Amino acid sequence: MKVLLIENSRLYQLFLSDLFRRLGYQPVSVTSHKEALAALEKYSFRFVCMNLLLDGKDAIDFIPEIHHHDPNATVILLTSDRAAGIRMQAVKAGATEVIYKSSMSHIIRRLRVLLGGAPSDHLLTANRRVLYVEDSPTQAAIISTILEDDMQLDVEHCGSAETAIRWLADRKYDLVITDVVLQGEASGLWLLRKLRQLDNENAQLPVLTLTGHDDPTRRLELLRAGTTDYVTKPVLKEELIIRVNNLINNKLLLDKVLEQQAQMQQLAMRDELTGCYNRLGFRELSEKYISQATRQKRPLSLAIIDLDHFKQINDEHGHDAGDEVLRALGKLLRRKSRKSDVVARWGGEEFVLLLPDTNRDQGLCAVRKLGALVAAMDTGGDFSVTASIGLTSVTPPEKPELDTMITCADKALYRAKDAGRNCVVYRHCPPPSKTETERE
Repeated sequence: MKVLLIENSRLYQLFLSDLFRRLGYQPVSVTSHKEALAALEKYSFRFVCMNLLLDGKDAIDFIPEIHHHDPNATVILLTSDRAAGIRMQAVKAGATEVIYKSSMSHIIRRLRVLLGGAPSDHLLTANRRVLYVEDSPTQAAIISTILEDDMQLDVEHCGSAETAIRWLADRKYDLVITDVVLQGEASGLWLLRKLRQLDNENAQLPVLTLTGHDDPTRRLELLRAGTTDYVTKPVLKEELIIRVNNLINNKLLLDKVLEQQAQMQQLAMRDELTGCYNRLGFRELSEKYISQATRQKRPLSLAIIDLDHFKQINDEHGHDAGDEVLRALGKLLRRKSRKSDVVARWGGEEFVLLLPDTNRDQGLCAVRKLGALVAAMDTGGDFSVTASIGLTSVTPPEKPELDTMITCADKALYRAKDAGRNCVVYRHCPPPSKTETERE
């Protein structure tokens, strides 16, 4: 079955598309009113999930058009706006549900209910790793059989909270199931508190607690300690399967969201044309290396590389040729730099290169080679290019400051331009009392 996803946020589009796939549906993603109409004319949809804002306008008015094309479609409206009356307006227009974008986990829970759960839940959770903590051999055998045989989960069983926390320190799991009462000095409550204090990714694991008490005081105690859900004994097989499926699926979906957020952050830090970091990415990464250089008392160099007569290339050969030159230069700088170096497009035809653990002489050697490689670079046309380079460095006990280094390298670059271009000029940073510049 197909789901029409009308969402202009790239992050939510990736997140929702993955969620629908996991729930057994085929998402068709669009970002505008026009694209949505085209999809409605082409396909029949069981669900339509849409953002409140569409093409900068209130999408509630679009709901009747959806039902005109597909009368049986269930319309779900997503919004961050909690203004009074929005839910009522949407329902009157024909929406089945309004889901607030309060959190990813909230959206997951609401959509799973509306879409009826995943018909393939067992396939999604199969082979996922579960840590099961239970000191009763009889109870452990019953629960492990359900988890392994009925749900195809990979179960690691131990009988004490102390053993469990040792395993959680260096092993990866998708779920923890623990009894409250355990042999030894440590209880399931102790395990919960220790788990949430770990300094690895297991600190965020979902936890299903098994308890023989269902009084309000015990439930509150478990929730305060950090349990995600609980089941009272005697455990019903069907209830256990549903709760375990929900917890693991929610974790998998949230893991995907975090992965997508990291990917989006990486995209936001990259220059689309050249693949190098942009200013934002350069500053974020450079601060780490500057702090490291200060702490370890290591030298640090920075170069600004500017293509000579780039405007002339655009004027005589066209902007496509200019873009090709920038792509080639970005590729060259990334390929010929060390893994620790930070390469960024600073703007236009200007690139910046941070060289950790690199002093003046090492920096000059490195950028001389880069200058020669630029001059020999294949531009994709019947012309060649050269680059002017300004270099600066900071050596202990001086402390590097990014903006100061950029200013020093920029001044050195202007000296290189004034000196006839296609050369390297060095300027010490911070400038000494007597100007220490030299043409290389």
